Amino acid sequence: MSNVNTIEETRRMRLDLLLKEHGSFAELNEKLSWPRTDSRLSRIKNQNARTDRDGKVFQMGSPMAREIETSLGLETGWMDTPLTWAESLGQEDPRAKVMLLMEAMPPDQWATAVRLLDALTQPASSNGTTG
Repeated sequence: MSNVNTIEETRRMRLDLLLKEHGSFAELNEKLSWPRTDSRLSRIKNQNARTDRDGKVFQMGSPMAREIETSLGLETGWMDTPLTWAESLGQEDPRAKVMLLMEAMPPDQWATAVRLLDALTQPASSNGTTG
């Protein structure tokens, strides 16, 4: 998972989540009260080139992002918020679970948690103990 994404990349990743949740562009369009065949979201997701702007790709602007959030009852700014580990990797991915545990821990326990994880990653010595 990349640490830093542009707002356009973040919005496309959020759009992917919405598509997974709603199943298709047609279903998502319907939830947004747009025509089922509206191609705006598809063009944004697929980064289609615009013929009217020297090949620049379709992007989701702030007005559209806010409209989507409002229509779907999402928190303002949701489309602009980086994905969580669980959203990016899946709820059952062990890395996402570790990050959720770390985020729930008080900061003064982080160093201990990191030492424990580090110890688990050390190769076993020849006598069966860790080094």
